[in-house]
Parts: sequence; C-alpha cells; structure tokens
Amino acid sequence: MKIVHVSDSHLGFSAYSKSDPELGINQREADFYSAFAQAIDKAVDLAPDMIIHSGDLFDKAQPHNRAISFALRQMIRLSESGIQTVVVSGNHSTPRLRETGSIFGIFDHLEGVHPVYEPGIARIATGDLTVHAMPHSTDPPMSAVIKGFKASTDTKFNVLAIHAGIHGSDTYRMDDLNEQAIDMESVPDGLDYVALGHFHRFSKVRDRAYYSGSTERTGFGEAGQSKGIVEVDLDRNSVRFHELAIRDMLVLDPIDASDLSATEIARDVRSVIETHPIEGKIVRIHINGVRPEVSRSLDMPGIRRMGADALVFDPRIGRAEGPCETALHDASIGALAQEFRKYVEGLNVDASRKENLLNRGVSYFSEEDA
Repeated sequence: MKIVHVSDSHLGFSAYSKSDPELGINQREADFYSAFAQAIDKAVDLAPDMIIHSGDLFDKAQPHNRAISFALRQMIRLSESGIQTVVVSGNHSTPRLRETGSIFGIFDHLEGVHPVYEPGIARIATGDLTVHAMPHSTDPPMSAVIKGFKASTDTKFNVLAIHAGIHGSDTYRMDDLNEQAIDMESVPDGLDYVALGHFHRFSKVRDRAYYSGSTERTGFGEAGQSKGIVEVDLDRNSVRFHELAIRDMLVLDPIDASDLSATEIARDVRSVIETHPIEGKIVRIHINGVRPEVSRSLDMPGIRRMGADALVFDPRIGRAEGPCETALHDASIGALAQEFRKYVEGLNVDASRKENLLNRGVSYFSEEDA
C-alpha cells in the first residue's frame, strides 16, 4: 500500500514585480503553478493507491480565477488518472466566516477527488486504507477535534492527514495569524502515517509522522530548503522524499561594512556576486553596520545593477545606529505597508519569522492601499 504526500502549494501566491515573459503574469505566481504541476506529474508517475494534499492548496481563501482554473485542471488530471485523492483545507484556504463558503466545493463533483473542508474529521476509505482527514478549524479548535480521533478497525492501514502546527514547538510553526496547533501527544501511536501540513520544510516529527513541506519557497526564510513530495510505502514503513526543480533562492555572504567607505562597499558587493552564479535566481545580500555618513553616499542604483542577472536582487542595508534593516526597493509599497514593515522589523523574533510576516502582510496592505 503506497501513498504520496503533498502539501502547502499556495497556488495564487505572488511576489515582486517581475512578470513571466510567456504567460504575462507575476513570475512567482507562475513559479508556484509550475512547481505544483511538477508535483502532480511525479505523484501520478509513482502510481500510489492514494494522494494526500494536507493543506493550503491555495494561498488565499478566496483565490482569483486564474488560480482556481489552474487548480481545477490539476485535480481533473488526478481524477482521470484513477488515483484516489484527498485534499484538506488549510489555514490559508479556509474562510474566516463559514457563511462565506469554501472554494473547495468546486472539487466535490470530481470522481475520486475528496475535498475535506468542513470542521471535524472525515473518513475516506480505499481498499485496505482509511484516511482520516482534518482540515483547518478554529470553531471548534483543532486541539479539541483531535481528542475525539479514533483509528478505523475496518482497514489494515490508517493514515491521519492534518494541517496544523505543534503546540510547544517553535520548530513546526509558521507564525501565521490564524494558525492552529495540536499536541503531538494527542495523536495516538499505532497510526501507519501522519501526513502533516502547514510547516514548509520537509521534516520528520516522530516515527511515521512527517511534514512534506511546501512545493515552492514563500520567502527567504526558506532559502536553501529542498521542496518536493513524499512517497510512503505503508507495508515497509519507508519514506522517500522526491525533490522538485524550482527557482533558486539565494542569500549571499553578508558584508561587514562597519569600517568601509561607499566605494569599498560597492567593491565588496561586486566581489561576492562574482563568486556566485545568480542568473534567474532570487537573491538577497545583507550589508551590515553601514555608518550614517556612508549610507548617504551609497550608489544604490549601481549596486542594484550589479545583480541585474538575477530575477530579483534585494540588497538589505543594516545601519550602524540600530538593528533595523532597510530594504531598498525601486517603488513605494504604500503607507500602510511601510508602517507594517516598520512594526515587524521592530519585533523581537528571529529573521525567518519576520520574513514570513513581511511576505504575507505587505502584499495584503499593498492591495488595501491600491
């Protein structure tokens, strides 16, 4: 008995101002579609008994038409393949008000595709396997729902699919404002697999319990992480990660500019760039400890041109007078977004959490300003 575990595809996600030259849409949006199509290709090729997507198929609860159309085409592919598929609604894909209705209803009519978006635990059985699917829920909270979980005695194998962080752990949380968490101890032993969604890095939480990770990178906090899908052989208790080919996201070696002039900073930026292939990549470099008098004479347009081969080149200036970093972009992101950025940069949390909050929040505030 074999399953494929996929999660956190965030279809409809967009970032930066670059457009795909062929599709004419935001390049990062296109990247996320490409990664998910790859994931479906690999899943179908593996010919499992069940495919489980454990949450956040969409980046928003009310995705735009292009994301909906793309997702529907991929689900039709799975339906036509004859592989049973369970799709769980995650926190990004679940509306805050139940009366709003779930976009997952568009999959209800597809043969072999089982969208799970109502609070509680749904059971989907195929052959010797029962999948217990728990979507994101705040009312009732998921920590309460999991307490009523019982494995099926009707099938040989039992798999739990759940989209949540883990209580008491900073490791397996994303710091989303509406995320839910469970106590891992509340998940009974004896399950053949727990397909976790929400945390974006492929991770083993305990024996037979894994986050598959996301299929693309949503921010620099995920730079260097491999993205892919998980093949699970329930008979052999074996787990294999299949990596996807996605756009590189690179954080270059930081520059200590505390004793450097503006000219020397530009020289060192060029030197770092020349030691790393950056073409087509999303690239960031931290320039730390820049003195006030030096920052005023920095040739930022010239520094940005040094990274012109990258899809995105993001120089970050850390000023000597404080810990706050300034991102130098070509365009204004609007008053609300600027205030939000200032607030997040002042939070006493690690850099990856700040990055995640900024990626999520700035886009929403930018839409509001528009």
